[in-house]
Amino acid sequence: MTKLANTLALALVPSSLASAYHVAGRPTLHSSAMHGAALKHRSLAAKPASVSMMAATVGPAVDMASINGDDDLATQEKTLAMAMSLELSGGATGVVSQKGNFVGAFASAWGALGVMYILASPIKRLLPIALQPFASPGDLSTLGWACYAAWVAFMGYTEGYKAFQLKFCPMVVNRAMTLNCDPSARPKGYWLHALLAPFYSMGLFHATKKRKIVSWAFIFGIGTIVALVKRLPYPWRSVIDGGVVLGLSWGATSVIAFYLRAVLFGKPPAADACMPGV
Repeated sequence: MTKLANTLALALVPSSLASAYHVAGRPTLHSSAMHGAALKHRSLAAKPASVSMMAATVGPAVDMASINGDDDLATQEKTLAMAMSLELSGGATGVVSQKGNFVGAFASAWGALGVMYILASPIKRLLPIALQPFASPGDLSTLGWACYAAWVAFMGYTEGYKAFQLKFCPMVVNRAMTLNCDPSARPKGYWLHALLAPFYSMGLFHATKKRKIVSWAFIFGIGTIVALVKRLPYPWRSVIDGGVVLGLSWGATSVIAFYLRAVLFGKPPAADACMPGV
């Protein structure tokens, strides 16, 4: 029975983990949750009863931080069993339920990608207008082309880099990521925030007073500029649209880049999410 229990336990452990047991005599999980909580210099083969217990205890992923450093053997064996579960489930920590995790992940994705779509959707309409002078270069004088280049560079730096990349987009992604929270920690009104995730992520509601003022002013400002630019004659409308297209493209790209970096590498942007105090 002892040999059978050992075989079943090792079958549950990934090959790399099993090798670590045989070579080092102790677990060497890559998850940070295992740091300081693994059994200290104890051989797996020497504890057949513990192996059976660990095989039976493997369950949902749990947070290991609260039991790290405990010297009690029973607690350590329970810790190891939980950590084996973490390894088998992809190493996730702090996940309470698969349903809650899916809902939160979907809501945060909807928030970030929805903002990206809002920024990118006007590009399809504005880009052909911005490119019209390139089809007929003679429509712009040398001074006109210089103005075109200067305006595009100005918008790329001020709107694309300083406004979108450094300020707006990191805030958007951080607010979107707050939707991916533990179900037990969801604030009042969570489902409304999730439903309107793109607008929530932009800080149009459930944000600090300053953030709401800035976000709404931004929306109305963009709408006013678009209305005024439509009245400009060709080719100057193309010049203005060229800068706007670059700025919006920069913003949409920044949102998706920050979001993928947060999701794939666990490195959310260092920006204030501007959440309300209450």
